[in-house]
Amino acid sequence: MNSRIDGHPLPCGRLVEDVFDDVETGRTDAHSAECEHCATARRSLHQLTEATRLLVEDPAEPPPGLLDRVMAAVRAELRRGAALPLPAQLGPAEVSEQAVAVVLRYAADSVAGVWARSCRIAAEPARPGTVRIRMSLSLRYGSGPVEPLVAEVRRRVSTALSGQVGLTAHTVDLELVDIWPYERRWSRT
Repeated sequence: MNSRIDGHPLPCGRLVEDVFDDVETGRTDAHSAECEHCATARRSLHQLTEATRLLVEDPAEPPPGLLDRVMAAVRAELRRGAALPLPAQLGPAEVSEQAVAVVLRYAADSVAGVWARSCRIAAEPARPGTVRIRMSLSLRYGSGPVEPLVAEVRRRVSTALSGQVGLTAHTVDLELVDIWPYERRWSRT
């Protein structure tokens, strides 16, 4: 499809695309210098070009917390997720796997230079009140040696699991999946 044939004609017969080419190159012929339709299109195209230039030059920053809100929405799946049995004295109790994953991701995020990505939890059938955790992490480059950071994440995740949820971690498998080179300007709130 040829855009010059199938372009956007002005009432005078000229194509808007041709007028735009003239605006970009600075050309003006006798017709476009005298034609009111071409002059109107040219003024509008100059305004559009200036507005586009200003947008390109504007280093727009996303609103604070935007990424966190988007990721929270992504993580808030429509389904509740699997139920994990909780040790309870007054009878059976359960908590959703998704709710526990949120608590554990926040615990991991509390370590400077660490960002929890995915978190999967599975009940340990042979050990009531015990779960296996698999979590992927992203680290900020330059935030320190990896082993101590991962050890601190493991400690905080295990502490949050027992202290806030009432479960015990049989295993906490952590996988480093990404390293980012800059300081985050956002946080989960």
